[in-house]
Amino acid sequence: MNFKDLILNIVNDENYKPMTIKEMLKYLDCDKYIKKDVKKIIKKLAKDNEIKISSKKKIHPLSIEDKSLIGQINLAQGGYGFFISDNKDFKDVFISANNLNTANNLDRVRIKIIKNKEFGKNAEGKVVEIIERNSNKIVGLYQKNKGFGFVISDSNNISSDIYVDEKNSKKAKSNDKVLVDIINYPKKGSPEGKVIEVLGNKDEANVDLISIVKSHGLKENFSKKVKKEAVFIEKDVDLSKVKNREDLRDFFTVTIDGRDSKDFDDAISIEKDNENYILYVHIADVSHYVKEKSEIDKEAYQRGNSTYLYNLVLPMLPEELSNGICSLNPDKNRLSLTLKMKINDKGKVIDYKIYKALIRSDYRLIYDDVNDYLDYNKKVYDDEVLLEKLDLFNDLYKILKKKREKRGSIDFNFTESQIDVSDQGDVLNISLFERGSANKMIEEFMLVSNETIASLFAFMDFPSIYRIHEKPKEEKVESFKNILNTLGYNIKGKELHPKDFQDILKQISGKDDESLINMLMLRTMRKAKYTNYRDMHFGLATKYYTHFTAPIRRYSDLIVHRLVKDFIDNKLESINQTSLEKKLSKFAEHLSITERNSEECERDVEDLYKCKYMKKFIGEKFEGIISSITDFGIFVELENTVEGCFMYKFSDSHFEYIEDKLSSINIDKNKRYKIGQKVMIEVKNVDLDKRNIDFDLMEG
Repeated sequence: MNFKDLILNIVNDENYKPMTIKEMLKYLDCDKYIKKDVKKIIKKLAKDNEIKISSKKKIHPLSIEDKSLIGQINLAQGGYGFFISDNKDFKDVFISANNLNTANNLDRVRIKIIKNKEFGKNAEGKVVEIIERNSNKIVGLYQKNKGFGFVISDSNNISSDIYVDEKNSKKAKSNDKVLVDIINYPKKGSPEGKVIEVLGNKDEANVDLISIVKSHGLKENFSKKVKKEAVFIEKDVDLSKVKNREDLRDFFTVTIDGRDSKDFDDAISIEKDNENYILYVHIADVSHYVKEKSEIDKEAYQRGNSTYLYNLVLPMLPEELSNGICSLNPDKNRLSLTLKMKINDKGKVIDYKIYKALIRSDYRLIYDDVNDYLDYNKKVYDDEVLLEKLDLFNDLYKILKKKREKRGSIDFNFTESQIDVSDQGDVLNISLFERGSANKMIEEFMLVSNETIASLFAFMDFPSIYRIHEKPKEEKVESFKNILNTLGYNIKGKELHPKDFQDILKQISGKDDESLINMLMLRTMRKAKYTNYRDMHFGLATKYYTHFTAPIRRYSDLIVHRLVKDFIDNKLESINQTSLEKKLSKFAEHLSITERNSEECERDVEDLYKCKYMKKFIGEKFEGIISSITDFGIFVELENTVEGCFMYKFSDSHFEYIEDKLSSINIDKNKRYKIGQKVMIEVKNVDLDKRNIDFDLMEG
């Protein structure tokens, strides 16, 4: 145990009596050579708000109240913010713009309460200390003045404009999008920044897209060191160097992916053994090429995952790997980690084996074509062997799906967006994305593979990376039940289990409010995350789950692959499990953050493209469904998944928001609006900078 952990354990012990720093050093029996270092550790713990040093120089543990007043600031568009405490049971605190004390979005802060919570209103607070800045790099619009300029942030991540001296402007022009580094936060007035990159004029093609990428701290290009390493990656598998691998090239093997996919990290094969199915899931052996602590590995870890932005992909790995030697392209020898599963006619995996293998894919199939065959019985292929295998795959898919449904796994049926974007960033069309049997079949095979690998490490009680999904919070479940009741669905029982959620989805299947309830149910759930400990996956209703099947685009899978290889090679016994646990804990936290960051970036880009598309429909009318009602407006989702808001706070009519009924009444016209109701809207305005769409409600 290091000194930091030791000091925290001592201070937080229930029998601890506060000591001075000098007394703590004596208690720790520190010799004169390390006293200086231990003093620094104690002062750093106090600075990081992990302990408290009183005016009498005594070291105290933080009280529950102390801990509750430390957390994160979330800024709103209006310049005010909300304090989100580290203590999850502590209610959010409203922070006015005047009380932010220069705090920006996602900064870690300490606050004090200046006004207690009242009925229907949050408590009010004031930022008294900024513990850690979230980021000093901001993307915004540059406006030039004589001798200086200023940057208006693209988002609500900073509470004021940023002053830039001319010498720090990097010759940016007015209306250029720039990346600015904040170099000074004065006690009063605007922060001062330095332009570190000019992204281009705001009206240039794809500058809006790149601005979003930069605002999330994501990288478009790989470093010179990574590019240098990538040059030496082999283009083809050298069979003379392939040793100790199962040769599975004679197995009939296919990949099934989207039409535009270029990186194929999973392939499948199947056989029948009496009543049992033998499913082979071949996953690209990325760990063979990406060695730990190599430059490519370091960069892949920092990125955490690939990010997909319609007309731009930010890959986790260089193209030489992702689209080259690691991609399971047809008619190419490829290295894989292959999971062979024997599955009975009830969908249970009764036996499995994992190989380091050599494979060769026979076909690169496309979801649309396979869906045409499986769902519409169209003869899209002439190869009888292929058709026979597709039928076998489909039979097994139905068995696995039935087993998963039986245990209560929740199958959301979302209305996903299909957004077609040109290379120049022009949005050509937005429509509903249809998931057919082929898409669901591959998902099912990946799910059973991930569960099987997770159970391997769980039953050995050996450290690994897990994907967990905790059960929803009680208050979220209560809110969801209230909404369902307003929609006419009577849900009883205090606690809902996965099977209860599944039953709700069956009740609403095919109804007008199906997509709405799917979305509301998703909002009720917690976010899945990576951990180094085992816990349930609520949504899948399974004890153990991990990510194993996408190592080209997820670093978590690469970690699991390395552990699987150690298992195959009988090397697990030589690994220090305590050290591995610590390392995996750090990895899991980092990868959960990079995943969320990518998702937020993808969502921002989706919002941008929806706004760009709807700009051409200003003044036109559409039918939509009310997806949400707040105290300021009514949100409406159109059939093509685009959502906008009717801000009744600024309308001529007087509206009253009825919170417990999740509805709103136009008092002047005596007309009630509720979630799930169909309405007509007119597209009133589109704000590309704020990525907002304003609707007018056609009350006639």
